Amino acid sequence: MNNTQIPYQQTGYFSKLMVNYLEEKEELKPFYNHYCDIDSFAKIIEERKQKLVNRTVLVEALTQQNVDVNASGATKKNIQNLKSDNCFTVTTGHQLNLFTGPLYFIYKIVSTINLAKELKIKYPENDFVPVYWMATEDHDFKEINHFNLFKKSYALSNSKKGAVGRLKLEGVEELLLNLKEDLGDRNGVKEIMELFSKFYVSSNTYTEAIKGIVNELLGKYGLVIIDGDDKQLKGLFTNEIKRELLDRKNHQLINQTSEKLKEIGFKAQVTPREINIFYLREGLRERIVFEEGKYKVLHTELQFSESEILQELEDFPERFSPNAPMRCLYQEKILPNLVYIGGGGELAYWFQLKNMFDANNISYPILVLRNSVLFVDKGSNKRLLKLEIEPSDLFKDIEILIKEYLKNGSKIILELSEEEKSIEDVFEAIVIKAGGIDQSLQPFVKAELQKSIKSLKNIESRLIKAEKQKEEVAVNQIRNLKEKLFPNNSLQERHDNLISILIFYREGVIDELINQLEPLDKQFVILSAE
Repeated sequence: MNNTQIPYQQTGYFSKLMVNYLEEKEELKPFYNHYCDIDSFAKIIEERKQKLVNRTVLVEALTQQNVDVNASGATKKNIQNLKSDNCFTVTTGHQLNLFTGPLYFIYKIVSTINLAKELKIKYPENDFVPVYWMATEDHDFKEINHFNLFKKSYALSNSKKGAVGRLKLEGVEELLLNLKEDLGDRNGVKEIMELFSKFYVSSNTYTEAIKGIVNELLGKYGLVIIDGDDKQLKGLFTNEIKRELLDRKNHQLINQTSEKLKEIGFKAQVTPREINIFYLREGLRERIVFEEGKYKVLHTELQFSESEILQELEDFPERFSPNAPMRCLYQEKILPNLVYIGGGGELAYWFQLKNMFDANNISYPILVLRNSVLFVDKGSNKRLLKLEIEPSDLFKDIEILIKEYLKNGSKIILELSEEEKSIEDVFEAIVIKAGGIDQSLQPFVKAELQKSIKSLKNIESRLIKAEKQKEEVAVNQIRNLKEKLFPNNSLQERHDNLISILIFYREGVIDELINQLEPLDKQFVILSAE
């Protein structure tokens, strides 16, 4: 595949916050510890050695979690490596999206694997383990119950509530039948159906299914998958949960940082609560609030005194589930982690958390923007070559793209900017003459200039419209390409599912991504099939 790269800043799809971070702007430096370049890791490795984690419990929990997974030798070795004080993690996290959801889920994990490899080359005396943290405790089922493929959405329903990772898979067989019917007899369909059937039919829960398929696709690279919904691991975080219940200071720290971000023009991505902990049971994940001297679980009759809730925490740490900000703290408390790899929206709320990390004496990771990719299939690439359009041009607005194509291909100059300049020069001379006779005539002359410019713009639009009609086939091809590669005018990776590229390239596409993506390059990658 051809690899074309453009700076994230030129795509128009990344926030000012992310652009400023990638450009290492001074105004953002108070909101993180170390910048995302390879040399910064020397500092954070030394810092992380001073912040000890309970590696024994971590390895025990990970070993137990991988009993039912056909983990690769590389993964098993990485789990055991975590016993050593010179072994560190490179972490990403994501929801349990149905059939892996949008493409960027895979790109996040590939970025994580590749950064771990890059760090090993740079710092060979240490080991680096790529980790995928499954967001098994999220309770918004509608965020994970669907995926998009070839202009159609596929979804599962579930009447139950609670942590999505614990939900039973319902209706998978029917969905698979519909999918198979829609895909027809294309090459590769049989293998794809076998892959997803293997894990979604045989698994009981969403956790089992996503763990199985991610391990199947990426386990050979040593990826370690972790489930935070674990009694042993929660037991390592009880001091922080206790502080959150009793002191309730973290929300103030986050809000203070959010205000400082607001002062330099950035809005908060996450709104903290006074208590950032949910109460978790089967079919239940509801916020804990402190009201009238009691700890109450919203939308239930459950309530605890201070002594009762502390006893509950001691006996059943697994019943206490962190929300987004506290989940970040939980992750960094139990892992010997150096870096978090995420999308722009995710990293934006990490900038709100630095003060909270400092107050809790927990290491704040380096933040790395995951790789972003546009896949241009063979047919689309041939069309682009025929139209003499560069893949990077596709990031432009469709009307601008068409206008540029028509101008480049037309024998007539469609843009009337030179004529507009000539008219402006003529009217400027008239304005001076009119002013010499009567100053009150100048506004009239200037108004006539604007009328003339407007007429000229209308003529230009008519010229372009006429050229579009002459080039109707090419214009329609450009529109179709733009819609195919940027569905709903969004990035392909935020909409299309993994199946859309597996069907063309099989599982070898994962190897291709591993070979092509470098997360510290800070470039948007366009992969074009030849």
